[in-house]
Amino acid sequence: MTRLLIAPLIKAAEDRLSHLGSPAQDAEMLFRGITGMSRAALLANSGEVASTEDAERFEEALRRREGHEPIQYILGVAAFWRDDFVVNRSVLIPRLETEILIEAVAKRTSHSHAAALLDLGTGSGCIVLSLLRELPLARAMAVDRSASALEVAAENARRLGLTSRVALRLSRWFDAIEPGSTFDAIVSNPPYVARGDQAELPREVRDFEPEMALFADASDDLSSYREITRDVVRHLKPAGLLAFEVGQGQASGVADLVAAAGLGSIEILDDLARIPRVVVGRRP
Repeated sequence: MTRLLIAPLIKAAEDRLSHLGSPAQDAEMLFRGITGMSRAALLANSGEVASTEDAERFEEALRRREGHEPIQYILGVAAFWRDDFVVNRSVLIPRLETEILIEAVAKRTSHSHAAALLDLGTGSGCIVLSLLRELPLARAMAVDRSASALEVAAENARRLGLTSRVALRLSRWFDAIEPGSTFDAIVSNPPYVARGDQAELPREVRDFEPEMALFADASDDLSSYREITRDVVRHLKPAGLLAFEVGQGQASGVADLVAAAGLGSIEILDDLARIPRVVVGRRP
């Protein structure tokens, strides 16, 4: 491969990604991710020649991005809350709106005692591990029905030094939770996209993210919430918290399910786009 100056190499990449929404940002993120350069280092060295190895790896990354593969999967890492998380196609890419869930639970959970947390459908572990970072005395259990997702969560726990504070289990919701186990807070970002909306999703989501983590049952986009709320009270301590992330237009329906489960003090919290995104309830 012909050796190229960094700046023209990135500019050529930007042209190749012009069919995407943010070609300049994507090209720079890919190059920095491949090389490990900070933005300041990239600007300072833009007139230098890219190494053959970097140019080859950048070319492979570009080919993948041209096909709409998300940058986070290409680089194998996604920024969320205060940390970077390992991701692959076994798990959803952490999203900014999910940080509303972290903020809500951390704010409403005591920092002064060893709170017990449960994360249902943990995926990469980004929710439960971020909460453990915010609640230094807390311990957690996290479940997922995907063994490959749990491998990713275990790697993230290891990288963040949290392995001793979180137990990972293969389970569909509460199936593998002992009947007498109760928690101070239960959190979940369950599958909530309606199957009928599949064609409308961006290709980055529809073609690459795991269907198991995305889609609710075909006939009921609130099916995951119904399953969880059916059994949640028996696993919540008195005054225990339940917090869900929800899809657009689902907040009132989920709030009704939470209320029907016997929880009170129900709140609906908006994300930064003023879309109702989190439903919180508390056991009396």
